[in-house]
Amino acid sequence: MPERPSPAPLVRRTTHPLLADDRPIRLPHTEFDGAEVRFLGEPVDPAVLPSSATELWHACDGARPYRSWPSRERELIAGWHAAGLVVAAPPPRSQPSRALTLLSPHPDDAQLALGGLLARFGGRVVDVFSHETWTRRAHYRSRPSLASRLLLEEERVACGVLGAELTVLGHTDAADRAAWRDGYFLGPQSVDAARATEPELFERVTADLAAEAAGGGLVLVPLAVGGHVDHVLTRQAALELIARRTLEPERVAFYEDMPYSLFADATAEAGRLAVGPEPAAPVPVLIPASEAAVRTKQEALWPYRLQVLEAVSKRIVRHGRRLGAPGWAERLWVLPESAAAFGELAAAAAEEAVAAG
Repeated sequence: MPERPSPAPLVRRTTHPLLADDRPIRLPHTEFDGAEVRFLGEPVDPAVLPSSATELWHACDGARPYRSWPSRERELIAGWHAAGLVVAAPPPRSQPSRALTLLSPHPDDAQLALGGLLARFGGRVVDVFSHETWTRRAHYRSRPSLASRLLLEEERVACGVLGAELTVLGHTDAADRAAWRDGYFLGPQSVDAARATEPELFERVTADLAAEAAGGGLVLVPLAVGGHVDHVLTRQAALELIARRTLEPERVAFYEDMPYSLFADATAEAGRLAVGPEPAAPVPVLIPASEAAVRTKQEALWPYRLQVLEAVSKRIVRHGRRLGAPGWAERLWVLPESAAAFGELAAAAAEEAVAAG
């Protein structure tokens, strides 16, 4: 029998050392089948994750600070973190410091765009089209049920890192809907096709978002840069709620969809929006973040292994450095009615970034 090749070494290039008060969270892509351990379908070197450490592995659920384990176990956990098998959540906040609701077309959209904001303030992520099966990884393409489960588990881990609440609405991703089998990206002049093609779905999404946006806090809506139909439907449903006076425009801002905003013109997309009785296009507001918040965003993006490339995550972080130079920032687009509320949010974020050095 030919000798089985050794497992490829796991190396996480985007990493920071574990801090004493960090809370390790295991990633959901690890499978134990009795004979070996596999991560993302590939065998893991027993020296990295020995069978004797299975109980320790399952104990990495975000509940315990890194410093609470004995030194030998800390050594193993640090190795898992360096290999990308666990991520580090900062100490939990007692409660969100702002009432924020982020409407996320899919799992990962809110975190890719506004992970720094969530790291600073907390809040709630509402995943709209959360039933997905698409993945870049061949191991999971032939296992759509497993892929669907893991995509949601990735989202839960990311929200655990950011200290964000999660609501899952369960609508089906466009890639799995018959209406968009031939392509689900719309041009700027075709956004009305999203609602007209699936009117019943649009009404269901609008009703769901009316319930989720109730309560008086600030609501962050995708700008729909890039024209993905699910992003357009989410944005148009929020605009419909404003038109019906169910959602007050002074509570609303739009965020730049990532990674689409790396390649498309967010300014042009914002210029096409006209909201309210006296229509005016939104204007940009930068939300600064401290280096600690940037680190937390990077940790929160790492769990998205089935769809998001590491190179894309790095580009998003670099984009934030260009926006906020000499610091770091994410960009919102605010309406005249919401300028005061989101200006206050930006000022609070800037104060925290300065205080953190």
